[in-house]
Amino acid sequence: MNTARHGFDPLEDSDRYVGILAGARGASDVVAAVRDYLAAWPRERVVDMQRVDGGWAPFDANQQPTPLYRSADVHKICDSVHGQIASLQAAAVEPTAELLELDIYLCLACVKLTEFELGLWTEHPRLADRQPASRVYR
Repeated sequence: MNTARHGFDPLEDSDRYVGILAGARGASDVVAAVRDYLAAWPRERVVDMQRVDGGWAPFDANQQPTPLYRSADVHKICDSVHGQIASLQAAAVEPTAELLELDIYLCLACVKLTEFELGLWTEHPRLADRQPASRVYR
């Protein structure tokens, strides 16, 4: 959340973003929290991260966050970030602190989304066979 009055770095104020995520009362709140978290990333941090990752999601070539509208979008980005870290580690390249922080936050968001999805399973037995959307949790 960068506004004229309030600007902060999510990497330096991660507790605030984790708190917002923890307080989410539904999937739409989780998606909004992730959207705000990504929007708060300073351009310099995004540029630094893109030097290592080649400019893939969740930020575009203009250092803007990938649009998020649904929980599936969060799961998709989480899978992408998690896969990027695995690729870097397989190539013996140490992931940056920014990338690791992003991975942790997105994994927490996916856990929270899965909690909501599981809540739906108990209310709707037909959904009981569904798997969590993110590969990270299968």
